[in-house]
Amino acid sequence: MSKRRSVYIAALGAIVALLLVFVLALPLALAHRQDLPLERVYGDAAVSVVSRVLGGDAANPLANDPRALASGRTAYTGSCAVCHGAKGDGRGAFGPTTYPDATDFTSAAAKEKTDAQLFWIVKNGLGFTAMPAFGSQYKDADIWAMVAYIRALQRGTASALVIPEPSLAQLDAADLSVSRQTRGAAIYFALGCHLCHGPEGNAPGDLSIRGRIETEIVRRGSAQGMPAYGKDVITDAELADLESYLLRFAAIPSSPD
Repeated sequence: MSKRRSVYIAALGAIVALLLVFVLALPLALAHRQDLPLERVYGDAAVSVVSRVLGGDAANPLANDPRALASGRTAYTGSCAVCHGAKGDGRGAFGPTTYPDATDFTSAAAKEKTDAQLFWIVKNGLGFTAMPAFGSQYKDADIWAMVAYIRALQRGTASALVIPEPSLAQLDAADLSVSRQTRGAAIYFALGCHLCHGPEGNAPGDLSIRGRIETEIVRRGSAQGMPAYGKDVITDAELADLESYLLRFAAIPSSPD
């Protein structure tokens, strides 16, 4: 067998092997929900290396700012607690159901990461995991505030916001096909607004202050941890529907503290 023919056969074998990887191995890898040997160790190591190289080791500029801690708590509650849990233990509503499961911020591995690494992960997200990128929703200062709150959770000095759960009746009232107000309710729950503000605006945040209904804040966000939602996320028509739902909060008697 000539040398050239051997090269051709080897190349063909490599192509067939790659095709098998893409056609069989990768789909199976994406479908499985159990760790293969050393898989989690490799994944954790990869995240640490990438976030260290790209994130650096800068200290949190807002680490000692009490106002940042407060806004970070609000942002964390609305965007992170649903997976990572109110206590940061990874036991949120969806945390244990994702693959890999949501990070336990109280673990040694999470505590060892620098502020800059946590900032980079929150801002850019992680591919092939359920961790999304929040860089388009939050300003850098808001993300640093979230990191400050995560550190407080790790120290055990943070107090979680108490957010009421929506009732079945409230969820049933959210219907895109009925009226402007019910369409607004559907948008309110779909965007996760209730995770911070509660189902009736009856939780800490701007909506809990009766008479201060400002839909402009949906577009621009706020320094208190409210993310900005562009027209690619919620259109002007949807924002008008949302406003109709928000206006009903002002007519709901505030519950006594």
